[in-house]
Amino acid sequence: MSGCGCKICKAGLGELVNKLILDGQQPKSVLNELKNQGVIASEKLLKKHLAAFEIPYPDEQINDIDVTCKPVTVDLNKIDFSQYNFDDTDPESFVALVQKITMQVFLNQSKITLQSQQDVIDGLSPDVPKEILQNLSLAYQMLEKSTAMGVRINQNVAIKVVESMGLTIQNQAFYLPNNVEKKESE
Repeated sequence: MSGCGCKICKAGLGELVNKLILDGQQPKSVLNELKNQGVIASEKLLKKHLAAFEIPYPDEQINDIDVTCKPVTVDLNKIDFSQYNFDDTDPESFVALVQKITMQVFLNQSKITLQSQQDVIDGLSPDVPKEILQNLSLAYQMLEKSTAMGVRINQNVAIKVVESMGLTIQNQAFYLPNNVEKKESE
């Protein structure tokens, strides 16, 4: 068997790769073997190499793996708030809990995205799957809605611009319930 001229064949690993794929190895494990042999190859390169030898590129087999998922059932009429560690009579503690949970979702999705980017940098993947980027965007939108982070950042920038012009901003809070109570007592 002569090589196809790709990086894999130039490293003298073409026949090994072909044998591994024909023996049923999954592409990721073949790419890891190449990496162990000192050759960083992408999935795209592996596909081209196999196509040159008319070897079909195997799809990732998730059917061989026994995936069992337990259903999540929630009875909204019977929620035990004690497990969430917030005072259910204090709305601010509930908001703080939601913000923490949303931040955790965003940080977890950030880890997934960064790992996918590292896989591209290391040559283990041709690109970051669009679903991962969409999930990061969705997680950021959730975080933005629960924290109003964008509004706060924009307000801080606006305040700095106004203050740089020599003007002063005074924070005044108006609370409707207090004003209403004062009018009723008069």
